[in-house]
Amino acid sequence: MKPSVSIGYAARSALACLGVALVLAGPIRADAMQQADVNAALRGNADIYNGLFTAALIKHIVDICADLQGPNRLQRVTFFMGLYNQARGMGFSRAQIEAFVDDKTEQQRLQGVVDGYLTQTGVDPSDTQAVCTYARAEMADRSALGRRLRER
Repeated sequence: MKPSVSIGYAARSALACLGVALVLAGPIRADAMQQADVNAALRGNADIYNGLFTAALIKHIVDICADLQGPNRLQRVTFFMGLYNQARGMGFSRAQIEAFVDDKTEQQRLQGVVDGYLTQTGVDPSDTQAVCTYARAEMADRSALGRRLRER
């Protein structure tokens, strides 16, 4: 026998109204979303944003450490295609995804996340020696980041 759950009239009314509103509104189409909403949705997807964060962190390291390099072209394309396919799976168009990736505000936000992460780990993001030392320590530890970096 199932336990009975009693909800008040106001709660039932609110749920009924919500149900009717959802039925009348129909599904939300990704192609009808404003770009700011698309950006928020993609930023809010942990798999996609963590992937972009990892790529931005590697880029920061490779840009500042002349003797280190990141993944080769095939590895990069494969990685980004995986992220792209996840975004497409969410219903976003190629144009919406490209607009998100090309958005200067999003790029600055992501760079801020990278800088914050490095700072939190005790590394000054603008200090070449500190960033390179951090990267080499990650390589020596064979961490997820370190496995994606190598000496030139």
